[in-house]
Amino acid sequence: MRTSNSRTIMSFGRLFAVKSWPSYPNLQAAPFFSIGHRGSRSDPFKTRVSLVARRLQSTSTTTSATGEIIQSIQPIPNGTGNYATVTISNHTRLNSLNSRLIAQLTQTMHTLAKDSTLRLTILRGSTPEVLSDSSSTTTTTPPTTLKKHVASFSSGADIYEMSRLATSEEARVFISKLSGLCESIRRHTTVTVAAIDGLCFGGALEVAACADWRYATRTSTFGMPETKHGIPSVIHARLLANIVGWQRCRELVYLARVYDADTMFSWGLVDVLADDASALQVEISALVRETATLGPQALREQKALVTAWEDLDFRQGIDAGVDAFANMWRDGGSEPKAFMKHFTERKKNAKA
Repeated sequence: MRTSNSRTIMSFGRLFAVKSWPSYPNLQAAPFFSIGHRGSRSDPFKTRVSLVARRLQSTSTTTSATGEIIQSIQPIPNGTGNYATVTISNHTRLNSLNSRLIAQLTQTMHTLAKDSTLRLTILRGSTPEVLSDSSSTTTTTPPTTLKKHVASFSSGADIYEMSRLATSEEARVFISKLSGLCESIRRHTTVTVAAIDGLCFGGALEVAACADWRYATRTSTFGMPETKHGIPSVIHARLLANIVGWQRCRELVYLARVYDADTMFSWGLVDVLADDASALQVEISALVRETATLGPQALREQKALVTAWEDLDFRQGIDAGVDAFANMWRDGGSEPKAFMKHFTERKKNAKA
């Protein structure tokens, strides 16, 4: 299970001590991550559309509350329904999640869950910006000097904010907010995919674990560094055992190592591995188009059932499936009848 390959496992100290970072692709320049890009109707990431976009801008002047959540909704080209892209934008802090961003992202997910036109929700980090290089010797003042470009899905919960927690109750409130965010993703009504290019650490890895799939570039790195910061990995780190198994989960949360994307793909944490950002957007583009071929109500019912299976025992899971099947006929079975009619008539025409 464990490899001594330095490319696979390294300490967080070594990761951030490197003098020359690799040149990560700039995702903002890619049409998948641009808003209102002009291009072909055949590609959902090259489409100029009238989209719903809003920026949930932080208004706090404190350094721990920087960043924004950007939401866009676009139609699926050559299909029915829409897909949403939700971007964590705190790039001067490697897209770390402070309390304000956690609350905004949670609210965004709840709002999107009410949109019955959505088939898929994509979670991503914002444009790679410059890595901050702090001249401060304190742990409570964020870095301010800009240095090198680093791609990041998210570096996790804001360490500067956590370092200022003074009581058990403050700690409980903070981690409960992050838990609520994770649940808003895990229980979302649409299929969700985390599009990871770059760093994915700690709380961000828990967020990604709550998505249905994790698509990542080969240059991405993963880890649970909490024990190196004097805290345990908690809340939805529990999902890691379901995804990679208990022994690999122990390695992840005990030892605070950093892993490359190839290793995480071999472990099953990464579902689709892309060579670079361009290949990543191609893979997600294909997933967007594929969702348009599926029954929208059936997909939502299936998503809710799979989420319930994570919580229920075996017998309860079976019973929940009976309810899910029956639910498709609450309106007389309009969707099953339409899709089954298409299937039977196609077979009939093929024989003619």
